Amino acid sequence: MSDSSAPRLAGPEDFATVLAGLHALASDLGDPFAIAETALQDALFGPRPLAFALVAGGQGVALVQPQISTSAGGVLAYISDLWVARTARGTGLGRRLLAMVGRESAARWGAVGLRLAVYDNNTNARDFYARMGFVTHDRDRIAVLTGAEFAMLKATP
Repeated sequence: MSDSSAPRLAGPEDFATVLAGLHALASDLGDPFAIAETALQDALFGPRPLAFALVAGGQGVALVQPQISTSAGGVLAYISDLWVARTARGTGLGRRLLAMVGRESAARWGAVGLRLAVYDNNTNARDFYARMGFVTHDRDRIAVLTGAEFAMLKATP
């Protein structure tokens, strides 16, 4: 793997690379890409960043934010998006991205671990995470509230 594709912390100058990787991930998964570019850019590089991104040339991207976990006993780095180009899969890039997520999140937030979600039907990703030692729990379900339902909840006195 060349130095240009070694994982590194993304800066504002890398936003196009981050965006391209996240679009590729959405396409690979058949997911919509609904976030406004300005909102993502502000979340990563604005005056009060909420997350960080890693880039590995045009071959990989990770999007990470802190999540406080009382059951884990501290902050977990929540990896909301992890993409490795098909041509780079099997090269160790995914592991290197996750290792850097671990180092960066421990330095920033004192993270005690990593958390991510993986689709049931994405067997390659599930196998990859299992080989690394990630444990999936059948008791966990991700619930999302958006759109009109979120607006109605916010309007509750």
